[in-house]
Amino acid sequence: MAGGLTKKQAIDEAIRCPQCAEPACNQGCPVGIDIPAFIRLLREGNPSDALEKIREANHLTAICGRMCSAPCETACILNEENAPISIRALERYAWDQGHKRGDGQGAKGKGQGLTGKVAVVGSGPSGLTAAVELSQLGIKVTVFESLHLAGGVLRYGIPAFRLPPKVFDSELEYVQSLGIEIKTNTAIGQSYSLKELFEMEYSVILLALGAGVPQFSQISGENLSGVYFAEEFLMRVNLMKANQYPAYGTSLCVGKQIAVIGGGMAALDCARIAVRLGKEAFVIHEGTEEDMRVRKEEREYAKEEGVKLEILSKVLEILPDEKKSVKAVKCMRMDFADPDSTGQWKIMAAAGSEFILEADTVIMAQGHGSNTNLVKSTEELRLNKNGTIWTHKNSFMTSIPGVFVGGDCETGPGPVVRAMGKGKEVAREINNYLKRHILSPSLTLPTRGRES
Repeated sequence: MAGGLTKKQAIDEAIRCPQCAEPACNQGCPVGIDIPAFIRLLREGNPSDALEKIREANHLTAICGRMCSAPCETACILNEENAPISIRALERYAWDQGHKRGDGQGAKGKGQGLTGKVAVVGSGPSGLTAAVELSQLGIKVTVFESLHLAGGVLRYGIPAFRLPPKVFDSELEYVQSLGIEIKTNTAIGQSYSLKELFEMEYSVILLALGAGVPQFSQISGENLSGVYFAEEFLMRVNLMKANQYPAYGTSLCVGKQIAVIGGGMAALDCARIAVRLGKEAFVIHEGTEEDMRVRKEEREYAKEEGVKLEILSKVLEILPDEKKSVKAVKCMRMDFADPDSTGQWKIMAAAGSEFILEADTVIMAQGHGSNTNLVKSTEELRLNKNGTIWTHKNSFMTSIPGVFVGGDCETGPGPVVRAMGKGKEVAREINNYLKRHILSPSLTLPTRGRES
């Protein structure tokens, strides 16, 4: 597990910040943190005050400080010198040290105290962020989670070495201290329909369902025994503790050589878990190492732990043994072709470069889609052709009045911090909607089918 900054490291890094008059880092932050302001407080040796400054915009500070994709660092003016301020690490330091000093629990609803109730379906980053924003406006919020523990992808999709459960639980307790009720083991669409939620006097429903549905790759052999999808593998370990079998009831049947197909954080997380299980793990990625959708430091951590990167390699087929279990992976080398008319270098397969990698387990980590299972029980909800939930133009409102959508099930899969930013945006829309309609809400279900 990567450690945080020491006091000296944090202050030295904070001193490097140029405190720009028009900070580009602020523009790059999806949740709108005043980055120079909290860094100034760290420079002055006040992590508790820095934490409170961050929480003016982001109440999931410990989470962003550990796993944010940090678009603010990409926007930092010092990126031109290849030396951006380590904003994510400073945010983590603010939480680690400010939290230890007993920072006070957040104040409950400070807003206008609207009487409408909001039901948030899903307790992932977007749902929790929206719930906090609404609660701070004085709106009563209940979060419904289908699993037995709250957190969504933050709970089941992120390994403990990146987001320790005790850290997340602390943030969850903080969220609940703001007056937000969380109901687990409640699958909306099964436990209650959307219509029943309205009948329970919820004025607005927010669907924050996430994007945890695995996508099929069309690679021959992906239905063999010994093939996992990343979402299943991560859930078995992170949520169901299969790595501690038989102390816990869920098993994890993997071999000694594990091939992970993909180039994002899920692929690296699965490979690092495999190494911790005492297995040999390698990640097969079609592009270069720099093309992987992960921060450089995450790649370095993985390699330090023993994960092998098979870059510029395309999987052609997963090969079976006589029992129809995984035996090996057939691949082809990729290489750069000559640049095209725009000067862009293209990657293409190198003829005659097929090779075999022995493996007895394969993990498919090639992306995931929006979770729209609720649509199956709610025909009035329309879908876009790409599988996301349809919304009115320039609005988070779905085809059902009073039902909003936020996060990855609206935009498609993306970084956690983007989902949080969308959670803040949809909370503002819901607040405006309540202001307009709280006295005479129009919440009847229309008879409109989903988009073909």
